[in-house]
Amino acid sequence: MITADGLLKAAALQKLDVIAITDHDTTEGAFEFQRWFRRKNSATQIVIGEERTLDNRCHLIGLFLKGNLSAVTTAEVMAEIHEQGGLVLVPHPFRAKDGLLGHRGVGLENLHLADAFEYHNAKGAFADNIKARAMIQENVSACFGGSDAHYEADVGQCVNEIQPSGDVEASVRAMLTKRTSFRIMAKHQDAAASERRYAPAYYSLKRFLKVPRPLLPSAKKLYRFYWNQKNGGRVHELTEIYRHA
Repeated sequence: MITADGLLKAAALQKLDVIAITDHDTTEGAFEFQRWFRRKNSATQIVIGEERTLDNRCHLIGLFLKGNLSAVTTAEVMAEIHEQGGLVLVPHPFRAKDGLLGHRGVGLENLHLADAFEYHNAKGAFADNIKARAMIQENVSACFGGSDAHYEADVGQCVNEIQPSGDVEASVRAMLTKRTSFRIMAKHQDAAASERRYAPAYYSLKRFLKVPRPLLPSAKKLYRFYWNQKNGGRVHELTEIYRHA
């Protein structure tokens, strides 16, 4: 729900050098935004990615992609990402609805080809993030943080500060293999915070209440306006939650 111009302004406000765009099941928006940022001579670089929906409804992220993904099983999507020369990232691993290590029972042993796991998801539940941190620390897995931004006001709620080690891709790869120093910075999350406070009520009511399809675009734009007005226009105050020196 983020416009190209809206992301441009959010990037400038939050002073972001790089933004990874990982729309669901397509890279087209990422390429479009990349072209837009270049036309505007923005200093912020756009990384091409995709958050792929698997056949079990869980999600995997491919980063530094050259085009759309087509596979749907965990192993095949991972292989396809690597064939494109990309990185396999596991977002919100313990989210019950779409996390690969959530209630669907996919074991960690089946994810040995993943390049990194999400240490903190700015839209995730506090408990889910704690589980992810414990798993990463116990298994010495590579990690990253994500804003999971769907609206401009969300952009930059979690960032990865990386000591440069070449270009953007080289620096990210150095971060994930811990060959350079980095830290994950995030907006404070209260221990009582649930996943996207509206989510439990939304999903319980969704079964009974449906917005007519022709009205969906307008309803989404209205909510985007409300959310950005309520939470946007200010620099996020971030604190360090992970450091690799």
